[in-house]
Amino acid sequence: MSTYVVMAPPEFDDVAGDPRQTDRLAFIPDGFSVLAFLFAVIWLLVNRMWLVLLGYLAATLVIELLALSVSQEAMAVVALFTSILFGLEAQALRRWSLERKGWRVVGIVDALNKSEAELRFLHKAAGQVSPPRPQIDRQQRPASQPIIPRIGSEQVVGLTLGPETRQ
Repeated sequence: MSTYVVMAPPEFDDVAGDPRQTDRLAFIPDGFSVLAFLFAVIWLLVNRMWLVLLGYLAATLVIELLALSVSQEAMAVVALFTSILFGLEAQALRRWSLERKGWRVVGIVDALNKSEAELRFLHKAAGQVSPPRPQIDRQQRPASQPIIPRIGSEQVVGLTLGPETRQ
C-alpha cells in the first residue's frame, strides 16, 4: 500500500465547505517516482515546478562539472546517484511546490492506487460530515427510565456464584 497526501487548491477555504465539493484535489503519492527518476526535466516541466527545475539544473551542472575533473566512471556514478536521489524526493518537492502556491494538506490516505485513494478519502470525508438533526423539544422526548438497583436473592451473571450454587 502507498500513502497519498491529499491537497486542496488555494481557492478552497474553510468558509466554502468541505473538500469533497472540488474536483481539483491533488492526490500525491509518498514514495519513489520512477518517471521523475527516468525523465527528471520532463517530469518537472509537466508538473510546473519552475523553481525546483532551476535548482535541479544548477545542482546537476555543478555535480557534472566536479565529476568531469575526476573521471568518466565517477561522472556516471554521480549522475546515477543524483537521479536516484531526485526520484526519492520528487513527490516531496511536488508537495512543497504546491504549498508555496497556497495549496494545503486536507488529509492522508493509504491505498493501492490513486483511484482507490480518491474513493477512500471521499468515503472518510462523507462519514465526517453529518446530516442535520431535527430539533426535538424536551417535552416531546420520552422520559428515560431510572436505573433501579436490585437487592435480594437474584442470580448474578459473571464470575460470582448465585446463592443456590454456594456451599
